[in-house]
Formats: sequence, structure tokens, C-alpha cells
Amino acid sequence: MSLSDPVRWLLLLLAVALPAGGDTCPEAPLLNDVARESGLEFVHDRGATGGKYNPETMGSGIAWLDYDGDGWLDAYVVQSGPFPPDGSAAAANRLFRNLGDGRFQDVTQSSGSGDRGYGQGVVAADVDGDGFTDLYLANYGADRLLKNRGDGTFEDVTEDSGLGTGGWSSSAALADVDRDGDLDLYLARYLEHIPEEEPFCANPDTGERWYCDPSVFEGESDRFFRNLGDGTFEDATESAGFAAADGKGMGVVMLDLDGDRWTDIYVTNDMTWNFLFINRGDGTFDDLSLLSGAAVSRDGMPEAGMGVAVGDIDGDRDADLAVTNYDVQTNTLYLNDGASRFEDASAGSGFGVPSFNMVGFGLALADFDRDGDLDAFVANGHTVETPARANVHYAQPDQLLLGDGAGHFTLATCLIQPEGPTVSRGIATADYDSDGDTDVAVQRSGARLALMRNEAEAGDWLGLVLHGANGNTDAIGARVELVTDRGIQVLWALAGDSYQSSSDRRLLFGLAEGVVVERVEVFWPSGRRQSALVAPVGRYLHLTEPL
Repeated sequence: MSLSDPVRWLLLLLAVALPAGGDTCPEAPLLNDVARESGLEFVHDRGATGGKYNPETMGSGIAWLDYDGDGWLDAYVVQSGPFPPDGSAAAANRLFRNLGDGRFQDVTQSSGSGDRGYGQGVVAADVDGDGFTDLYLANYGADRLLKNRGDGTFEDVTEDSGLGTGGWSSSAALADVDRDGDLDLYLARYLEHIPEEEPFCANPDTGERWYCDPSVFEGESDRFFRNLGDGTFEDATESAGFAAADGKGMGVVMLDLDGDRWTDIYVTNDMTWNFLFINRGDGTFDDLSLLSGAAVSRDGMPEAGMGVAVGDIDGDRDADLAVTNYDVQTNTLYLNDGASRFEDASAGSGFGVPSFNMVGFGLALADFDRDGDLDAFVANGHTVETPARANVHYAQPDQLLLGDGAGHFTLATCLIQPEGPTVSRGIATADYDSDGDTDVAVQRSGARLALMRNEAEAGDWLGLVLHGANGNTDAIGARVELVTDRGIQVLWALAGDSYQSSSDRRLLFGLAEGVVVERVEVFWPSGRRQSALVAPVGRYLHLTEPL
């Protein structure tokens, strides 16, 4: 941390004195856990048996998808399981079908989707362009590609697809990086780890065995796979320019960050600098990580780089980056100038300070209170049961920060139903009940899943469902501008976000009271542009890419 930045020093020193919640507000909770009453019953098993294997600390993710095409979003929940992995039934992932009345039904067995690998991440998208949402599973061990047959069942097509790399995968994302009409895969991978060779690391004060710092291990190299359009992929890691991407990856997003309509890639890394790869438009990428300003903190230091989210935080219509980190570092907000140059605005924005005593993992940017501005939901929880600092705890409260649309946040954790601290990991957002507000599912390490239903009453909303041409049926990578009488809101269609998770691909805009919507502008991944008038609001509008 640099002494040349006294403002940051002062804000961080003040944060040390903040209590775990740190805020008060008179409103009733906005987000309430309804997992038990909805039938979304899931308990994560991290496999901890005393050996202190590092994978036990990582938790897992969740994906929202309409697997059966009935118009309701279903929940796919990743399980980790016993460690070292044994492939037993205790490690099976779970698929919960949304019945459309607020309840879910476990359809894991009938759907054939219960992969038994030691699960980490998941991304949901139509990989083969047949109109049905498939699942790519990032595991510790062999990954899996589950093809949606379209009849309510899945088929493991990993071997035939050319995917399924081994090692330790963390998060995955999909997008059409070469504009050939199908989705390519970037896989963020974490550490080179062999259970039988787990080193002994100890608490310096007590001598008790605890989890090793990631610096003890070499980084596992990321992988990039190009979709050939026939159900198969080729490993294009080296030819595309990712041969040196071995930064201990934990999160990844794929979207246009510099405004040239080509999909770029941003990867968060654990204690090595984050990656920013800019698409040249010829099938290759430039590594602009350090030159961009989004690789390290304002002080020039690499941080823990766990979860990642994108959104127009300051209202200038380009994609800003938000990253969760370890305690003391604070979470980081990188504001985009529109030309792939970023400024660390963590301290002055109010985004970083509330996280000083927290360890952040899952992260989402969405308009939770429907006022037209993006807010932030942060999933917190330490990696060690006995943290070294006395004012830092293993179980920690999740946080909600309300945005003002101009680049500033205010902590409002009291708007989350109080239930005590937890150890949260992956999160995914979705309007699962189709009532026009953003709900969020939260994976807890070694504990039960939470489904935080949004009870927003103020404001209005407009949802967009995009239907892309060719193989990219969900128009992943599309940029949508909502033009109103008070300005322009921007959202991007993504496949893979947060931490090891995959959120609702429908785009949901919140509208403050009295806002008049004029039209939507869609910039399709193919480069086409479409304009559509909107009337009325309070519904999901379906838009199909023109040919």
C-alpha cells in the first residue's frame, strides 16, 4: 500500500473500526431467504476431514437455466463432496426444476445431470446451437460437458466434444469471440495440486495445521477452446495468445470492454495480477493486463482476485469491472474510460471500504431496488476457520451496497434478511419468479444453499429476452441500451460471471418512479444493430436478431 495515497490510507484505517454489518437503515429486508419453503433444499459438502487440503476452502457455484423450455428458470447447484474425490453419490450435483408457483422439485436423477466430480464452477448456455441450454462443469479433476437433449434429460458428451480437461478448474465463461456464430470457451484454472503431495502449513502462533497459502503452489494454466460448430472444440490456447495465462485463475467474464464490438476476456487471479485480453478481431488476443490498469490495485499490488462482475457503474455507458478480494486488501472497483483503460476507484466510491474485514467471493451487479442504478451483492466468508486477525471471522455477513448511478455506493446490509454470518461462495442472480425484480441464490461452503427472494415494491421494470441468429441462440455478448427520458441504461448478455457461477441471461432493467421508456437499442454479437420501441413496461419483451 502506497504512502502517496493518503486518502486511501485514511479510509482503510477508518474501516478497521467498522463492525461486521457496519450499517443501519429503517426499511424492512429487501432480500429474504425462502430456500426451505421453496423446496430448494441443498447442503454443500466441502469434504473437510482434517487434512487441510486447499480445494476444501473454495466452495462451489450455481447456475440458472430453463432446462426444459417451460419459461421458468431452474437451478443447477454444484456439489463438491468428499475429498480426495471418490465419485460417490455424496458428490452429485443437483438440478431443481422450477414449478412456476414458487416451489422447486429435485429432478437430478430423472434428468441425468448429477455429475459426481469434485465440483467447482458451472456455466449454462446453448453450446451446440440447438436451442437447448447445456451445462459445462468446471471440476477439480476432469471437467464435464452435459448436452441438453431437449426432452428433459442431459447426455455426457465430454469425450466426443474435445473438452473435459483435467487439473483444477475454477470458473468458465462462453462467448462468440470470432463472430462465427457459435460459443467459444475460456476456462480459468487455479493451482497445480496433488492431494498426496499436500505440504504441511501451520499457524505461526499455535503450530496447528491450517490451509496453505496459494503462493506455495504453482498456477494451473488457463485453457481456451474454439467451437468448431459441429459439436466439437479445438484447444486454441496457444494460437489465440493465452499460452502464458497461468495466474491462478478464479473468475472470468467475456464481453466487449473497449467498444470495438469484439469480445474481450477478463480473468481474476489469486495474488498474481489479473488478466485483460483484448480481442484483435483476427482470432488472437493482446495481453493488455498491466497497461490497462485493471491488473493490480491502485498501489500497484496484485490482490486475491476471486469473484468478478461487470456493469455501467458510473453512467458513462461502458463496462466497469468489480472484483472481490481478501481481507485488508478491500474489494476493487475499476472504472472504464471506454478504451480499455481502467482506474481503481475503490476507496472514493464507497465500494472498497466496507469489505476491509471481509473475504469476498461471489459478486453481482444488478438493480436490486429498481431505481435505475446498479447495486452490488457481495458473498463473504473466510478461507480458514481461525483467521489471524482478531477482528476477522470465518463466518461473515453477506453485503448489499446500493449504487447511485454516478459511481458511488452506500452499504445497506440491513436490507438482507438477518440470519447471522455465513461462509458464502458462489452466487447467481435471476428473476426466478418472473415478478420483475432480481433474486439471488447463494452457495454456502459446508452449509445449506440460500435463495434470497427480492421483495422490491418501488419502481417499475422491463425485461428483455434475446434470441440470436445462427448458433449463438441466446445472443451471448450482446449489448443493450435502454433509452429513457432520464438517460440511458446499459446491460450485457453474459454466460458465466460472479464466482464459479452463471446468472439469468435475460436482461432486467429497473425503472425509477415516473421514468418514461422510449426505446431499446440492441447491438448483437454479430455486429448487427436493432432499434425497438417499448410499450408498455412491466413485462418481458422478446427480441429476435434480424438477418
